[in-house]
Amino acid sequence: MDDLEFRRRVFANPSTTDKDVKDAVSQDSDKARLKASLQALDNQLCQAMKIPVPDDLAHKLIWQQATEEFNQHKRRSRWFVAMAASIALVVGITGTLVYQYEPENLGTDALVHMRYAEMEIPPSVEDLDIHQVNAKLAGFGGAFSAPIGDVTVANYCHLNTVRSLHLILNTEQGKMSVFVVPHNDDMDLPTSFADDKYHGESWSTDKANIMVVGDKKANLEPMMEKVKSTIVFST
Repeated sequence: MDDLEFRRRVFANPSTTDKDVKDAVSQDSDKARLKASLQALDNQLCQAMKIPVPDDLAHKLIWQQATEEFNQHKRRSRWFVAMAASIALVVGITGTLVYQYEPENLGTDALVHMRYAEMEIPPSVEDLDIHQVNAKLAGFGGAFSAPIGDVTVANYCHLNTVRSLHLILNTEQGKMSVFVVPHNDDMDLPTSFADDKYHGESWSTDKANIMVVGDKKANLEPMMEKVKSTIVFST
């Protein structure tokens, strides 16, 4: 085998065991060194490609996509509001127009967020214990004094622009969500809210606003009582 053919074969497959290549290697030390160096490099590349994939990678990618879609929805909404305001200004030149600013509605944002709730739940996951949940809630200066149920997800999220904590629980009435949202003067907190699929109840503490959201026919009262009786915030 000539040198050109040998190089073509070993560059294409450094681990080849073809008889012609083995004969060439046994008869020429330079060819043997070339094949050995290429095979070592090939092994290094294979090892470098064996990067372990985190167990929650799919969950994180889905959550990132959902967050980006939600933020795009909010940006589009603001663009339409700005366009409507511009048109209203033109109309106001020839007539009378009253425009009243209304704060962002936390309930509406929570209902929009619920549309993506299923995406946050990993395919298989163990319930989180109270210490794992409190580790997330500590970022808001709060903690649960006792478990509130089977928490499957405890993720930070954004309601409008406010960083919040979203808990998803398994209950006898299906999945329910608990949102813990720091106070923000630009956001309105309705005591109750609903759409065609979900409904929610909310209340305010000294440190945060809290919302419980479930399916349209779910009774939210038991979960609300659990949260109210166990959540505490540092002074």
